[in-house]
Amino acid sequence: MQNLNLNYNFSVAPMMGVTTSSARYMYRLISSEAILFTEMIASQALYRGDHEKLLKKQSLESPVVLQVGGSNSDLLRYSTNLANQYSYQGINLNVGCPSKKVSQGKMGACLMKEASLVKECVSSMIKESSIDVSLKCRIGVDEFESYDFFKEFISTVAESGCKIIFVHARKAFLKGLDPKKNRTIPPLKYEFVHQIKQDYPDLKFIMNGGLNSIEECHTQLKYVDGVMVGRAIQANPFFLEKIDNEFYGKDLKTIDKIFIVKKYFNYIKNNVESVSTYELLSPLLALCFGVPGSKKFKQQVNDLIRARDIKSLENTYLNLLAA
Repeated sequence: MQNLNLNYNFSVAPMMGVTTSSARYMYRLISSEAILFTEMIASQALYRGDHEKLLKKQSLESPVVLQVGGSNSDLLRYSTNLANQYSYQGINLNVGCPSKKVSQGKMGACLMKEASLVKECVSSMIKESSIDVSLKCRIGVDEFESYDFFKEFISTVAESGCKIIFVHARKAFLKGLDPKKNRTIPPLKYEFVHQIKQDYPDLKFIMNGGLNSIEECHTQLKYVDGVMVGRAIQANPFFLEKIDNEFYGKDLKTIDKIFIVKKYFNYIKNNVESVSTYELLSPLLALCFGVPGSKKFKQQVNDLIRARDIKSLENTYLNLLAA
């Protein structure tokens, strides 16, 4: 069994196309304690591609967990070694993504049908490093949807020494539903995760799926060891403003949103030549949803992004917050 290095009371979920280094930088300006995750990166991409570019992060972002996908023990050991080199505080193996493309690469939720292989993979990662090695899974996949299946999967994987398991409390459909529908249509079964925690009290279980408020998160903490929130933070990064106080016991601080946005725009100006404008601006795009005249505002923002007019974008967002 590993010793835990991080406090998983509250984590920001890995989201493809969302939890980029830029987004994590903004999230960290708001919360100093929440555990941040990268997007899922295929272990094969890390081996064959530009891992320096793929693993780029700012020192401010820490603690950050690198999430990887794959089923080759050698490549996963290599990825774990890279996580050490690039000063990530943890590495997480994704066996919950239902994407067809991911499954074709023998990654993600399809691996829940091969618990022994997952055990072998996680064991190889743990042997490679002293940083936290964790798993992210679903409660089932396709026709394998019983609690007994879920319990057997956890029991097998736990033999690897893995001590930290993030569970999206829905099963995954590998056919018929795209990843977006897989996040909403399969029913949530929080009771599966509550029960697995009772059956394996020495393991840490972190609840993911359908958590949209601080109150819902606190309710789950009565039964599990932590919570993981994704889309609610994508929709509103300032969801994080009370996390340090609510989940880590830090003094409650008033977040100055205008100060945060100004500081983030300084980051944008320093990186506009090396990072795509869309990646830089995407953490802020959701702030215009739901405001009066949001359609016109979004069009204005899109025009400014295409023109790379950073100064006008900054003024536009500051005016929105002031209003």
